[in-house]
Amino acid sequence: MSIEIRPITPDEFDTFYAAMAVGFGSPQPRPDEAEDTKATCEFDRTLAAFDDGLLVGTAGIFSFNMTVPGGALPAAGVTWITVAPTHRRRGVLSGMMQRQLHDVRERGEPFAALWASESIIYGRFGYGLAAEGVDLKIDRLRTTLAHGPEANGRVRMIKRDEALKTFPAVYDRFRAGQPGAYGRSETWWKHHSIPERDGGRGPFSGRFFVVYEEDGKAQGYVRYRIRGDDKDGVPNGTLAVQELIAATDAAYAGLWNYIFGVDLIAEIRAHFRRIDEPLLWMLADPRRLVRRPHDSLWLRIVDVAAALQGRHYAAEGGLTLRVEDESGGWAAGTYDLEAEPEGAYCRPSQLTPEITLGVGDLGAALLGGVRFSTLARAGRIEGDEAALRRADAMFAWEPLPWCPEVF
Repeated sequence: MSIEIRPITPDEFDTFYAAMAVGFGSPQPRPDEAEDTKATCEFDRTLAAFDDGLLVGTAGIFSFNMTVPGGALPAAGVTWITVAPTHRRRGVLSGMMQRQLHDVRERGEPFAALWASESIIYGRFGYGLAAEGVDLKIDRLRTTLAHGPEANGRVRMIKRDEALKTFPAVYDRFRAGQPGAYGRSETWWKHHSIPERDGGRGPFSGRFFVVYEEDGKAQGYVRYRIRGDDKDGVPNGTLAVQELIAATDAAYAGLWNYIFGVDLIAEIRAHFRRIDEPLLWMLADPRRLVRRPHDSLWLRIVDVAAALQGRHYAAEGGLTLRVEDESGGWAAGTYDLEAEPEGAYCRPSQLTPEITLGVGDLGAALLGGVRFSTLARAGRIEGDEAALRRADAMFAWEPLPWCPEVF
């Protein structure tokens, strides 16, 4: 019997969520976990695969704006992609992904974005690695800071209710200039970023919320959890930074100073940090900061002109790009890109292309996370040296892309 792919209805959510947990190899969800997830669910953007009434595949999208260099664009945040172990290699994933990307194009979103549970999967659907992240670990006794701006503000611990009122404004100021960061609605903050119930699995404590203020205005925040422990009578706890966001350099330094001063801690960890973390350059002994880089944000462009016109460029110039798209065809074609002070213009072209690349490679370069010349040296794209240098100069951006939260 053929596989049926369609959105789910609200009364099918519990079955959908349980199937998703199986796909990720997770414990069956608690009712409170399902409740928070359901609150953020856009039912018209879900997809489920059914085999004779049995739910065997899941997919979803969160609608948000994502910051790109110099601006923001509507994006489809792809999530909840699973296929039941019993139905692998039967076209379930391909069917859902193609249907999903078609819907993204129809809605006028220039690209889809996701975090990949397995990095080998999504390249075949036209996704490219647009941003990296890094997990950090450091011995608390090795956290002396030798450099950094003066942080003369006040650091204050607050409750969840105040965090929900304070953190979003700080995050929005940060997000405005951070390619790869996405908008968070009030519902998202309440049920995803700071849900009422957090954790409950594993040894870590409840959450702590801290805000950094100057002249009474919040400039940064950190939320973290602690696992208490001792070794031979000596405190041996672990502090896990869940999110540290700063709108100013002083707030960034002040919050790390606070984290490094928490008592009874032997090791500090922070996940999903930016690949160019300034902390490395602030430490007196930077070698003590253990870093594990990893892929984070993947982009799939479905409308080349809208994606390239929607960002700003570091240098004026023009390029003729040949984009190949074997997994859907939406992005295939030759395009002229002109970057000028008043904006960028991109349109179909009949000119000879200067650079030829796949849609995944264009997605990788869109936010400025990788240079065209690097992709050429890797054998992924083709172009003459002058065009590659011009592309490098145009697409470069500060800061590098960073997505601080998994969606």
